[in-house]
This record gives sequence, C-alpha cells and structure tokens, in this order.
Amino acid sequence: MRKDLIFDFETMGQDVTDCAVIDVSAMVFDWDKMVSDDPYTLSDISKCRKFKLNVKEQVQKYGWKINESTLKFWSEQSKEVRANIAPKTSDLSVEDFVKQFTDFLIDSPKIKYWWSRSNTFDPIILARLYASQGKQQHMNSHLKFYSVRDTRTYIDAKFNFELKKNGFAPCENDEKWDSVFKAHDSSWDILADVLRLQSIVRAENDLEQIRV
Repeated sequence: MRKDLIFDFETMGQDVTDCAVIDVSAMVFDWDKMVSDDPYTLSDISKCRKFKLNVKEQVQKYGWKINESTLKFWSEQSKEVRANIAPKTSDLSVEDFVKQFTDFLIDSPKIKYWWSRSNTFDPIILARLYASQGKQQHMNSHLKFYSVRDTRTYIDAKFNFELKKNGFAPCENDEKWDSVFKAHDSSWDILADVLRLQSIVRAENDLEQIRV
C-alpha cells in the first residue's frame, strides 16, 4: 500500500529564490484507494492540510519579495480568492511553519514519492523555507531528493504529450467540477491533481471512472 505526498504553494512571485509565500497545502494520498471501490472524490478536500504564512514577516525579516505583477494578478481574482489569501492573525511565521510541516511529515504514513506541479518551483521553495531556519536536514530526512515527482510531466507523458492543456487531464463530471472546484486555492489544486492521477490509473486498470 503506497502512500505519496502532494503539495502546492501559492506565492507573491515566480522567483523561487526570494518570492514571499502565501500558503502551502499538502495531502498524503494512497494509490490503492485510487483503484478501490471507494476512490477519491471532491469531498476529500477535507484531507488537505493548508499552512498559511505571514507575508509581512517574510518581507521584513528575510527580505523576500512581493512581485508587482503577481500582486496585480491576485487583486484581479474573485472576492473569495482575495479573502482566502488576505493576512490573518493566525498566519504562521516561517519558523512555526517549518515546525508544523515537520510534525505533519512525522505524523504521516511513510512517504515514498512527493509530488508537485513543477519540480523547479514548489520543492525549491520548500527547501528555501527549511534552509532559512537551518533545518534542511529535517526536510531531507523525510523527503528524499531522488523521490520528487512532477504531476504535469506524468500526466503529459501518459497522453503522449498530446494534451493541449499543459498537464491538465480531462476530469469526469465537468459540470459538478466547475461548480465546486475553487481555482487558485492550493488545497483544491492538489486535490485536482490527485483526481487527475486517479482517472489515469483507473483507466489503465480498466476500472469505471468515478463521478467526482
């Protein structure tokens, strides 16, 4: 029974060396569940853990940056999205994030692979957060460099790189998907990729696709 981790960052920029981090969501998922009679659905959003960080602290203490074009992008999103990323008193310092994320990894089942939508973005940012606290060895003990995997490449490869949507596999029940899914939310982004991976695995095993 293999367990993997999937995670996604929302940030204030695209430069992995110094962009301020809004939040990161993570989820441990089970490949056996994907091919079971009780696979993942949109209701499994509750299995995603979100860690929201204090952007102001990152700018003032570490000199990490808020990119103007990225800030403009966020300002043009829906009211719900803007409320989701707005500063809150519960936002974590980088130090507290590293502690809590490490505890999350310790409390999770043993992870074989860790997945993100770009191996040149999310894993590097996670490593920067840990390195800023002198704790990169804690990350490396749970998430091996040779075990990182890229969902975008996996999905594209399964479709022989003929998809027109850059790693976004078709999903069942698009009407429900569109009514429930929340764009630009890190938790929904990782659940969406779990469901995309699941649709591929079920097809490969000649199993009925589940109305998510």
